[in-house]
Amino acid sequence: MPKSVVRTPFHSWRSGPLIEGCKRCVKGEKLVLFVTGVCPARCFYCPISEEKKQKDVQYANERPIKSDKDLLQEARDCAATGAGFTGGDPLARLERTCSYIRLLKKEFGEDFHVHLYTPLDLVTEERLKRLSDAGLDEIRFHPDIMDSKWWGRIGLAKGYPWKIGVEIPVLPDKGEETERLLEYIDRKIDFLNLNELEISDLNEPSFARLGYRTKAYGSYGVAGSDQAALKLMRSAKSFSYPIHYCTCRLKDLVQMGNRLKRRAHVTRLPIDVVDEDGLVTRGAIYSSLVPGYGYEKRIETLSEEARLKELLLLKKVNDELKNKFRLGDDELFLDERKPRLLVSARWLRKNHRKVGHPCAVVTEYPTYDSFPIEIELLRK
Repeated sequence: MPKSVVRTPFHSWRSGPLIEGCKRCVKGEKLVLFVTGVCPARCFYCPISEEKKQKDVQYANERPIKSDKDLLQEARDCAATGAGFTGGDPLARLERTCSYIRLLKKEFGEDFHVHLYTPLDLVTEERLKRLSDAGLDEIRFHPDIMDSKWWGRIGLAKGYPWKIGVEIPVLPDKGEETERLLEYIDRKIDFLNLNELEISDLNEPSFARLGYRTKAYGSYGVAGSDQAALKLMRSAKSFSYPIHYCTCRLKDLVQMGNRLKRRAHVTRLPIDVVDEDGLVTRGAIYSSLVPGYGYEKRIETLSEEARLKELLLLKKVNDELKNKFRLGDDELFLDERKPRLLVSARWLRKNHRKVGHPCAVVTEYPTYDSFPIEIELLRK
């Protein structure tokens, strides 16, 4: 029976039910695990940053991963019930990928849902078996729309206890080519995800040459992607698989927004004020590293020696302020990652002139990097 195309409450479109990975994603329950930036596919529309593209780096959400402990801590901090493995291509570092799947399943249980994105370049029967043996719940293939030579590798995923999907961006001017792929995968997959084509700093030059432009000021979505997606969904209503069209708005406002709220609930300090969007407002007291031009970059590039020196200074200030103002351990905190002391914004507005050190009220994301939204320096 043909499936109707309906709008979801989270700014996307679907025909048929959502797959489990997507259900958890829109609730903000999925950890985004960037396994590696290394990838044999050279997709001109790849949106990942220059700092990650073709670099063998690992991130769990915004947290750099240096050890298994880092990964597990981020999963706890965002109250994750699952993870999406991405890159690059996770198959380019297969041993690492399988190890991470087993680690997360062992720590959080078999219900911890793991899905993985991969182009077809490195797909083999042996690699797929290793992923399945590790416990992968859902595999999402990313075929080359313009080249069908490896499409047959999708069939290698049959026979394993996971869900098989295809996930591709919607190129506004490649409707016929995409329809050919959609027809090919009928009865070979369990679901299809279409993504709104999005522009980034790295792919913008190639997009400009192709005549792709954003659909509106302030949007990352490319003009025409929405219309092309809906046309594809309506023409594919008789196919065996459900389809979900995931928009940039869903990713930014819904998925990311819900993940921020979950993380804020878990990681908030007693002195924090958290708003309805999950943003955190707090007071900050500094030593020699004070917000200004290049502040975030200076923090990231601090040598271990300089960081240790800064923290020793702040520990001394911490003791002085606790004695001077009779502050308890639940009222003043040392932030070792971003060297500063944290205190209630309300308390700091009242007392900043007596503190004797640079002060600010900051509003920031509840992410590992505490990305700032607003910094209000308080004058003495």
